[in-house]
Amino acid sequence: MGNSPKTITIYGRLSFPTFTAQEAYDRSQKGTYPAKDVGSAAPDFLLLVNQTQWDRFKKHAVDEFLPYCVEQNKKGEKKDSLDANEVKTLIAGLEDLDTQVFNSPAKPVHEKSKDLAPEAVATIKCIGPKGGDIALKAIVSDDKELAVPDPDLLLSKDNKKVVPIGNTIFQMYPGAYVAATLNLYAYHNGKHPGFSAGVSTAVFKMDGERFGGSVDVDADEIFMD
Repeated sequence: MGNSPKTITIYGRLSFPTFTAQEAYDRSQKGTYPAKDVGSAAPDFLLLVNQTQWDRFKKHAVDEFLPYCVEQNKKGEKKDSLDANEVKTLIAGLEDLDTQVFNSPAKPVHEKSKDLAPEAVATIKCIGPKGGDIALKAIVSDDKELAVPDPDLLLSKDNKKVVPIGNTIFQMYPGAYVAATLNLYAYHNGKHPGFSAGVSTAVFKMDGERFGGSVDVDADEIFMD
């Protein structure tokens, strides 16, 4: 099966996560845009990505996803439909995150995060299902990384396996390295085009220096449209 223009897998340092609709609802009540109920709240998390991961994301968006959106527009499709001028402006915003006109999953690294993740060059917002939860998993390469060691665990040929994080010794925390397969989708908010990155699963990749809870960022502030 060929790669989809809508999907791209990246990893980065986890920041400001809510993994359940309930957590997202509770947080929203303290922000600028409170959700009306749990069913309308979408969990999300931020990935602070290094240059390699940012280049990977940007190349896919510019070379694969956004041209696909133009083709959708030419076909008269409503889903993921953007015209060439809208895409041109979105690409310009990805080339210079500080001057974005339209919304995208990417934003500059917040000042509060630069000291925490000095390798980060961009922030990617990953949005979970509205009214649902993001599945949490972890990569294990040894049975000793399981909560209950199992020497008979059948690992893949590269000696790694992705399992529910609750079955492992690992935990999700701000600062950990987390991977996600993003499902990109375009939309119009009124007359303004944009695109976002949906996720269903977050995968713990490896430990990183834990971010202090008191210095995490306000997602309302850095992702305000």
